[in-house]
Amino acid sequence: MIAFSAGSSAALLESAGVTLRFRLTSTDDSSLEALRYARRAMLREDWTRGVVEGEPSLEDAVFSAFDVVWEVPAQHRERCRSKLEELVARANRAFADSSALRRS
Repeated sequence: MIAFSAGSSAALLESAGVTLRFRLTSTDDSSLEALRYARRAMLREDWTRGVVEGEPSLEDAVFSAFDVVWEVPAQHRERCRSKLEELVARANRAFADSSALRRS
């Protein structure tokens, strides 16, 4: 016979949180503004389309000029990492576009 012990921590592990921390490397105020622009765009998309219930919002991530810290449930870690990768890609595109406009 197999049985779960009353002290099983399986549910606790599933609901455990992780802290994602990413270092930002920016060259100037324009690159930080591009990051802010990309973040606002992604937040507007989430607010418009909605997010999967229980999925962390980028709105909860804490941004500084040097890093991003985001506490998320462990089961959403990879999805949140993907969101941050998308954020960086969008910010770099926005920065490249604004740099091209300044040179014109």
